[in-house]
Amino acid sequence: MPCNAMNFNLEGRHADTMLHLSCRLGRRLCVLENEQHRWLEIDGVVQSVRSHGDPSRLCLPHQDLLVQWLPEQASRILELGLGGGDMIRHLAGRWPAAELHCVDLDDEVIELYRHYFQGEERPALHLQEAHAFLLQADGRFDLILLDLFSQDGNPPLLFQPGIYQILRERLAGRLLINLLPRTGLELERVLSLCERWLSPARVWPLPGYRNCILMLDYPGQMS
Repeated sequence: MPCNAMNFNLEGRHADTMLHLSCRLGRRLCVLENEQHRWLEIDGVVQSVRSHGDPSRLCLPHQDLLVQWLPEQASRILELGLGGGDMIRHLAGRWPAAELHCVDLDDEVIELYRHYFQGEERPALHLQEAHAFLLQADGRFDLILLDLFSQDGNPPLLFQPGIYQILRERLAGRLLINLLPRTGLELERVLSLCERWLSPARVWPLPGYRNCILMLDYPGQMS
């Protein structure tokens, strides 16, 4: 079911306090807050939002769509792309007994999550490139969330066969991808790779945004 948590105004957001500001390698990263929310911005784009009143509540438009296509149950979950940990907080509240893993390539993002956004959830945090983690990980996951971005949009990794080939070895359940295609060709490329190496994906565009949510089920066996 939808989370109906659209109480954070992306366009009209106003911060009372800046908790963190850093600029390195041409990137600007901020943690801001007001009375209701704390949020992470990278280059002026809101990546994650945490509600002070309900930390497991999802507040961004694409997350409202993502949560509609979560499976009924998941016990071993992998999130590729941590941000402020919005989805992992929500999933920890939904399935308290689940084993949670989060992967991010940026050490600063992981530290900001730990310091400013982490709640009662205790995922295993991996400072690693997504493809490298998948290559060395043990076993399979029954839910994988793929939410990877670069300054130009989705990284080249998402448009190459390698990530889908190794996902085939690590997935035994549902894959959800938050994709920001710059062109129709990029969307077609990802859909083709999913079908070739996993299974056909269903697509839900997010009205008014570039995001598309892709969902597929791959019938592997949990090991």
